[in-house]
Amino acid sequence: MKNSAILIIVLVAGVIAPLDAQGQNYVVTLAEAQAVALEKAFAMQYAALDRSKAERDVKGVLASGLPQVNLIADYSQYIDIPTQVAAGDVFGFPEYLTSFLGGVSQATGVSLNQPPADPDALSEFQFGQAHTANVGIQASQLVFSGSYFVGLRAAQLYVDVQDRAAERTADEVLTQVAEAYHLALGAEEALSLAQESVKLIEQSRSEVSALQSEGFADALSVDRLNLAKTELEAQVMNAERQVALTKGLLAFQMGIGLQDELTLADDLETLLANGQELEWMSRSFDPSAVPAIQEQQMYFELAGLDVMNQKAKGWPQIGAFYTNQGNAQRDAFNFLDGDEKWYPVQLWGLNMSMPLWTSFGGKQLVEKKKIEQERARIGLGQLTQAAEMEFGNARAGFANATAVLNNARTAEAIAGKIYSQTEIGFNEGVVSSFEWTESRNELLQARSNRLAASLNWLNARVALQATLSAF
Repeated sequence: MKNSAILIIVLVAGVIAPLDAQGQNYVVTLAEAQAVALEKAFAMQYAALDRSKAERDVKGVLASGLPQVNLIADYSQYIDIPTQVAAGDVFGFPEYLTSFLGGVSQATGVSLNQPPADPDALSEFQFGQAHTANVGIQASQLVFSGSYFVGLRAAQLYVDVQDRAAERTADEVLTQVAEAYHLALGAEEALSLAQESVKLIEQSRSEVSALQSEGFADALSVDRLNLAKTELEAQVMNAERQVALTKGLLAFQMGIGLQDELTLADDLETLLANGQELEWMSRSFDPSAVPAIQEQQMYFELAGLDVMNQKAKGWPQIGAFYTNQGNAQRDAFNFLDGDEKWYPVQLWGLNMSMPLWTSFGGKQLVEKKKIEQERARIGLGQLTQAAEMEFGNARAGFANATAVLNNARTAEAIAGKIYSQTEIGFNEGVVSSFEWTESRNELLQARSNRLAASLNWLNARVALQATLSAF
């Protein structure tokens, strides 16, 4: 954000005063209206949220590489304890014991009465308890991951992207508010001209009526003036509606309530007097100062990090873990009984994973990311060239608008001079009412042309400022 814009935000606090419980009264210059918009406009609120979200992304990525601790607990009940099957003599006496007992039997004459051995016999047995529970904690720590470090850098860069996006949005908001402010000023000026025209017609009608009463003008001239007055009064009503509509548009662009009272403290002449045509025409274009180009440059850098991240997925990923838990096996659900015993289980270790062979799938993914990086590079060049063209067009448009405004001012002055001379001639009876009416209409048209040229010039200046990000 430009320092001047930030300063305006601070100063605007003294401009805004509460009107009543339902709205506020805003008496603002153009600069103050732009300052309010930088704080309240919907687009700026969205931009602030996007940046806040990007900051949370950085913290989220950072947290994923820090220690993670989880509570683990499980309970299971065997409806049928699994049965194990083994050969019948799997638990038979060892050879030395069998020989010893055989010797004892011979010495004592007592028979062992052992059943005959069956080599095909099977033994079935069950191990474990019906109820099993485990409770404990498990901790893990990322030791090394190339993707983690690349992702952290990308997340931090994305915050910078959102900063540039916020500056670009601010430029757009300033442009929209300026254009809406100019439009509202133009509507007020048009209303003023229409009201002045009505007064002019009424004055002319009074003069013609006086001449008619003395026999120096006909009734047709009076009727024509009455018709013109009716048409101009309709223009006044339309101009009043336009003032309300354009102020509503300005309030929307500023982000204030439509029920708030809005008064424009600047006028056209004040804004036109701050033109500084030569200064704006002499400025050169610097692509590196344009937030939109800065934003695209960062997207290009993000594309490069995306390529690096894809390569990093082929590097080893190492993690450490630690588990500490208690285990209980019971023949009944009595795990809450403090007298029963829990058996400790504690272990730690390392794990590593690394792709060894992907049938060139990883290489294809890297090449795909390189294509996206090349697209970002081309997009940066395209945007830079488009911005240069836009600057050239804006500067040419501003130069043309300046010439048109100067001509419109000259034409208005000439039309005013002609009308004054024609009015004198009409009053002296040497100029017809038709010529007089025509000169009056030319004056009104010249004033309208000057107003249109003024608005066009102000908007052309704003367009040039926007291309230079010079608000």
